[in-house]
Amino acid sequence: MRARRWWIGGLVLVPFALGFIPGVPHPFLNLFLWWVPVPPRVEPPDPIPDVERVLVVAPHPDDEVLALGGTIANMVREGQEVLIVFLTNGDANRAAKRLFTLNPLHRAVDYRALGYRRQKEAVRALSILGVPKSRLIFLGYPDGGLATMWASCWDREVPYTSPYTKARHPFYTNSYRPEAVYCGEDLMLDLTEIMGRFRPTVVYLPHPDDAHPDHQAALRFAVAALAALEWEERPELRLYLVHAPRWPFPRRLIPDLELAPPATFDGWQWQSCPLPEEVVELKLAAVRAYSSQRVTNGRFLAGFVRPNEIYTRLPGLSLAQLTDGAYGPNR
Repeated sequence: MRARRWWIGGLVLVPFALGFIPGVPHPFLNLFLWWVPVPPRVEPPDPIPDVERVLVVAPHPDDEVLALGGTIANMVREGQEVLIVFLTNGDANRAAKRLFTLNPLHRAVDYRALGYRRQKEAVRALSILGVPKSRLIFLGYPDGGLATMWASCWDREVPYTSPYTKARHPFYTNSYRPEAVYCGEDLMLDLTEIMGRFRPTVVYLPHPDDAHPDHQAALRFAVAALAALEWEERPELRLYLVHAPRWPFPRRLIPDLELAPPATFDGWQWQSCPLPEEVVELKLAAVRAYSSQRVTNGRFLAGFVRPNEIYTRLPGLSLAQLTDGAYGPNR
């Protein structure tokens, strides 16, 4: 009996002790995805004429699947060109970091390893939906820092420092522009370059009333980048929602219950996109591929697996108007 107690105690203490090795990320962070390679750095593809070119701007890996997983699968099936740009790698999830490391210490190396894990989860999830890793661009900006970059860290002289990874620049090996720094100027430059190269006909963006500050800032950066391009004919802008109070309701897996917009968003004209049953199954598998999010917030993620998805359109104003006031950088 005593030997068993020592054996059980050792199993409990080993993962905790591993978190104290200087400069080494906790191995449990990548234990379940060790066979998936880190995705490569990707250049934006040149536009293919006479094909619908769809750009999805995702603040974090998983936003694209939660809000648009079925829509993405349908677009791929229809032969549309889909490009997904992740502004951050979701490397500030404290709950996931603590659960996988069983360590309360806030080590930058662990949060950086978590960011790589989220990238691998994105590759796995989107491959299920038919999107190859050659259509995924990871910018590598700070999770939880986009709103501050927009409001007060716009210039390169005043970069933002992540309190999680301790970085001030996109340090990931596959970051789109590693020489950038965490500032609004560089993020907008990246988006302008990608959009100008890909020339999307449809752009999916976070809703301006999404409760997450990163999502609000992502919309503003993207709209500012589109305004800077000064295209004669702008792409269609569609808004998706992920975070709202007590939404989606109920927060659990009910694949037969239609997803309705929050009651507080009644002023918007929502479009409902029905999903075939086999596409709903694909979306469920893609959601489950985000394993680091499921273990800490599984019921919330499952609530998005429904027989439909919703989006609305940005009000019919010029992009220059949209970048004024709340939509423009405070410089």
